[in-house]
Amino acid sequence: MQLYIVPRFKQRYTFFCPDTTSIISTLDFLRVSDILVILWPIETTDLHIAHSRLLDVITAHGFPPTFNLVSTLPASGKQRDSTRKALEKLMAPWAKDSRIYDLQGGSPLQILRQISTARKIRSNLQKLKPYLIAENVQIIKTEVNSDSFSLLISGYLNGAPLNVNGLVHISGCGDFQLSQVVFENDPHPLKQSKKAESMEILRAIKADPLKQTQLDSEIIQDQMNTDQPEMDENEEKFEVPKVKLPEGTSEYQASWLIDDDYDENGEEEEESDESDFVEDEDNGNDLHGTENGFCAQMEEENFSQNGGDSHSVVESATMDESIDLNDIDINDDHQKELFKKERENRQWPDEVEAPEGMSARDRFKRYRGLKSFRTSPWNPKENLTKDYARIYKIVNFKRTRKLALEAAKQSFQSADECDEQFCTPGVYVTLYVKDVPRSYENHISSTHSPLIVFGLLKNEHRMSTLNMILHRYPSFNKPVKNKEELLFQVGCRLFTANPVFSQHTNGQKFKMERFMPSSGSFCATVFAPITFPPSNVLVFRQCSPEKLQLIAKGIVLDSNPDRIILKRVRLSGHPFKVNKRTAVVRYMFFNREDIEWFKPVELYTHSGRHGRIKQPLGTHGLMKCVFDRPLSVQDSVLMNLYKRVF
Repeated sequence: MQLYIVPRFKQRYTFFCPDTTSIISTLDFLRVSDILVILWPIETTDLHIAHSRLLDVITAHGFPPTFNLVSTLPASGKQRDSTRKALEKLMAPWAKDSRIYDLQGGSPLQILRQISTARKIRSNLQKLKPYLIAENVQIIKTEVNSDSFSLLISGYLNGAPLNVNGLVHISGCGDFQLSQVVFENDPHPLKQSKKAESMEILRAIKADPLKQTQLDSEIIQDQMNTDQPEMDENEEKFEVPKVKLPEGTSEYQASWLIDDDYDENGEEEEESDESDFVEDEDNGNDLHGTENGFCAQMEEENFSQNGGDSHSVVESATMDESIDLNDIDINDDHQKELFKKERENRQWPDEVEAPEGMSARDRFKRYRGLKSFRTSPWNPKENLTKDYARIYKIVNFKRTRKLALEAAKQSFQSADECDEQFCTPGVYVTLYVKDVPRSYENHISSTHSPLIVFGLLKNEHRMSTLNMILHRYPSFNKPVKNKEELLFQVGCRLFTANPVFSQHTNGQKFKMERFMPSSGSFCATVFAPITFPPSNVLVFRQCSPEKLQLIAKGIVLDSNPDRIILKRVRLSGHPFKVNKRTAVVRYMFFNREDIEWFKPVELYTHSGRHGRIKQPLGTHGLMKCVFDRPLSVQDSVLMNLYKRVF
């Protein structure tokens, strides 16, 4: 980092030249930069692949106002024009402004003047949050054997006013409290004659322990109470419709009967709902979910079973054409296996076989049937994992977000009114960060990049479930399995998580995706600190310790632990004998007890027939089924079962 003062222009210029081999370091500086200056090569017509990927990441993040520089352009007119056209072609995929500045032919001072007068387009992060780039860092140890120390960070405060009672986030370290903020003389004044010989403390703002935000990111779990804590007393009540049940009906089967009676609009509307449901769910998924605090240890399912959506086969053939076979490492067995599973998932989404060695009741005991995916009720408080007792839930997220953003805008007025807890941006300050764990000492001392400090909005340090709307990056075409560990940059934070992919549709329930969709938008859900939109999201896959690959980008949707993500499995059977609307189906189950157990669940076929199990035949899994229309022998009989995943 280099700081220059040009008295002629009455401007300070701070130049960062990050390590271009480090995507994270480049993004850290990009988030706090007003102007981006790119020095383009003129000796080549193609960029190095590492530089191309870096520019792709910057494009996905968003370009600030950009200046395109070259070291020198040819003096002659014809050669100069051809070189300029070649540069414009090279810059076309990334640069919005094709104007080129010649360092050799032009005046550097003129370029600096244009940089200072260029319109600064601030990002949402720079508008809503205070941030500081450290010019000086000092570690203060109060005790020799203490587990923590104080950190003094000096620099110019930018963005929104800083609340001394709030929390700050230090990139690469975490969230911390401030003990005080000290205002100091400007070490780089625009008028050199007024430069102070020593750093004089003008005034200090100390944090109020009674008003200071606490670092309670998670709830300390009470083992006797596993209810999910909420940040509002208003709790929505979930009412289950009351129906009369036959004697001897178990609680598990009763949920299906409730679903059957929940839709009261007649037989024709039920068929319409089910038809919509089948069309919305042609992509499959898989996930080892956790329920009641225990991991459901489900064996790997075989997805190459009989049957499949007729339109899914056509879709898979079209999508396979977009896969670049040159990107597949033939020596990577894991990658080849992922490609194979993703292709099978597109051809036969969610189809599994009931195991012959164990009963289907035990294999799918955590699953249930739904009459309609859109309208059948599902209690969001039912069978939550133990992790949900440790996180926060904002009941009215939109209202809380509105209040947080209004408080950030109100801070400008409070700073102008000389409020004792706010620091006005544009001044040189020293932040006294307290209780920094000793484990960060080596990182702070050895890092070559300046520390960047961000102020956090209210509640942004609390853990919850973060939902993000993402799109796969166009240049990335490798499969990404659900629950794969990925690297996320969300706002000012950088963290790793194992996201749960789901469809981005309307409704109260969302079907899980086994693999990241190759097109369209989808939702990724992770456990992470609350982040209020608008906030950009970049997702990376760590190919090696020093290599990151951008795989998706998007925005933050909300923080809602009540988002119901359902994993679907399809049990398939084959019509053995068909007589108009009646058929004998085999291979769906292999014993009589399983047929009786799943008898309340509705059946359907790829051709749009709907039916039910009438009775089992024999003891080896044959069953008599009745459908609403005549059935074809070539058709497959399917049954949908669902389980919530977290």
